[in-house]
Amino acid sequence: MVRRVTYFVEHLRDLIASNRNLPTLPEVVLQLHAVLQDDMSSEPQVASIIERDPALAGRLLKVANSAFYFRGTDSITSVTAAVARLGLSQVHAMCLAVSVVRAFSGKGLDHRKFWRHSVAAAMTADALARHTRGVDPQHAYIAGLLHDVGLLVLDQFFPDRFAELVRVAREEGTPIWRAEEARLGLDHGEIGGLLLGRWSLSGTVADAVAHHHHPEQAPASAAAASCILQATEGLTVEAECGLPDEGPPEAVTLTGVCDLGAEALDAVRPRFAFIAEASVALLAHL
Repeated sequence: MVRRVTYFVEHLRDLIASNRNLPTLPEVVLQLHAVLQDDMSSEPQVASIIERDPALAGRLLKVANSAFYFRGTDSITSVTAAVARLGLSQVHAMCLAVSVVRAFSGKGLDHRKFWRHSVAAAMTADALARHTRGVDPQHAYIAGLLHDVGLLVLDQFFPDRFAELVRVAREEGTPIWRAEEARLGLDHGEIGGLLLGRWSLSGTVADAVAHHHHPEQAPASAAAASCILQATEGLTVEAECGLPDEGPPEAVTLTGVCDLGAEALDAVRPRFAFIAEASVALLAHL
């Protein structure tokens, strides 16, 4: 078992370090990410970048005109108007989601269920962050959206191993990340963190994703965000937006190493119906 674990970790790190066949984010999304790091970024500036990718712009317009967001009588026809309606954070997250959806092909993992869970996790993490000191809601949203991207890596590049992990987790009635640690030497959060680092996303986002099953091991800058992601896993199950392949979640808590308090949980639970509806609405356009 030790030899298998060592081989897997070396193979994975070689895959990520070499970039061979590894999905990458489109240049448009990287430019968008760079621009949005500036607090002075404007909606027209963001729209001008998105317009360079007609397919991405088209999806954005569909979301802005969808029944979930459409509240008026006139349809939106410009990307600038779509950005204004959705907001910069939502646009950023959606562009990331669309790009990641394009980057990975489905194998054993049900990608529809995966992305519904991911969108719900993003919204839940954002809601928790708004009641937690020291956590940027935008970072929390993106971390929630991408927190399980390591499962996509396992599914696409190590499908046989992933199928084995799902089977073992179901037989043992444990979360899949515990089976990953025992058989791979690291969990899908750590795998995702490595990939997000290659994608030049925020270090806080990458660290939060990497440690979302072990918040106590996260660096101080990402500890609270990691705790939020850990709680989010259980909360999405409560909202009936969980991911079955992950197995049963751990107990939902925001206390312990991060000591965030329970008021955030009380604030987000009444939003479960909205989160469930929104995750379905957004999924239709990814």
